Amino acid sequence: MTYTRALRLRLIAAYVGALFAGLVCFAAAAVFGIDRSERSALDSHLSAAAQAVSALLDLRSGRPTIDRDDRRQFLTVLGAQTSGLVVDGSRKIVLSNVSVPPAALLAVPAATASYITTGSGEAELRAFVLPITNKGSHVGKIVVWRPSDWIDETDRQAAVAFLLAALVIAALAWFAGNAVTHRALDEVVSRQRRFTADASHDLRAPLAVIRAESDLALTKERDPDAYRQSLATISQEAERMESLIGDLLSVARADAGVLEIARVDLDHITREACARVAGAAAAKMVQLDFAASGRTQVNGNASELERAVLAVLHNAVKHAPAGGRIEVRANGTSGTVELSVRDNGAGFSPEALEHGLERFWRGDASGPGSGLGLAVADSIVQASGGTVRLSNVEGQAETRLVFPAA
Repeated sequence: MTYTRALRLRLIAAYVGALFAGLVCFAAAAVFGIDRSERSALDSHLSAAAQAVSALLDLRSGRPTIDRDDRRQFLTVLGAQTSGLVVDGSRKIVLSNVSVPPAALLAVPAATASYITTGSGEAELRAFVLPITNKGSHVGKIVVWRPSDWIDETDRQAAVAFLLAALVIAALAWFAGNAVTHRALDEVVSRQRRFTADASHDLRAPLAVIRAESDLALTKERDPDAYRQSLATISQEAERMESLIGDLLSVARADAGVLEIARVDLDHITREACARVAGAAAAKMVQLDFAASGRTQVNGNASELERAVLAVLHNAVKHAPAGGRIEVRANGTSGTVELSVRDNGAGFSPEALEHGLERFWRGDASGPGSGLGLAVADSIVQASGGTVRLSNVEGQAETRLVFPAA
């Protein structure tokens, strides 16, 4: 089993397991709700029936009695599947619609109105006992009962139905999740492999140059100028490696969410970054124009945000024409802070607009650079709660860093 497939199965199993557990909890709550509702409705019916029977009774010589016409009403009041009896103070049955009432119900005390459950399984009964009083004295009781085993059967049927539904939904989720994660995970793993391969390639290139220069310098005696040239080349390649490793670490820290976030001023950070790229811009005779307005405070990591701004500025200097112009604007409103970097070069290509923020993507694969610049900026800005947006404005490339205001 490949690593990708094993990971996909673990992800699907975790998702389906959580979904199934949620469905089971929902089913348990639903069955409990159904049970409570049915038992509450049964109790309400028993109580109402007992009260109705009580209204039919007369008290003669302190003993409950009922006339012939009210006897017929007694059966109507109870309704189907409901039984009842009236017992006087000496436990003598005055009236009942069953020939042999349950002994447990005959013996139950009637000091106060109460519900009782007697029996079990198919013989389970739910009863309501209502005392009959005369001048503060108990002179009898009314007992109304009904089988309640059907509630347990209904609960079992509902539980089985919910369980089957949960299994069907879990099975569908498994197949759907397998289809979705297969494509998504393969794409992620493919991008990760490509990322690793590109990083290895970009690290191997300066290492190869350093190794070649050092081997050449050690092979034979050379004059001081040649040694200085070799050391300069080695230093340049080492600096390139250091920059690439720094970019990789920034991406990793941003992805891992371990950046120390604080309230920082994007205006100050951008001014510092502009000062650092001023030499590269001057070398191409590119005019670098910066202006800020409004409150430009955001939540982020100052050093990493400066790296992000530097990446965007270096990209602008790289693509600006000789003698061109780069406009850098930081604007703050009540809700957002936006940093805009626009150069008067040829603008972003359609491919760059689509893939420019991907790691190691380069429009010209043979050109200089690692292809990490804008990807680093994107990762850092996202870790600060913002977004990076690429666009062409009047034919000029514009990169916008948009943050929530602090």
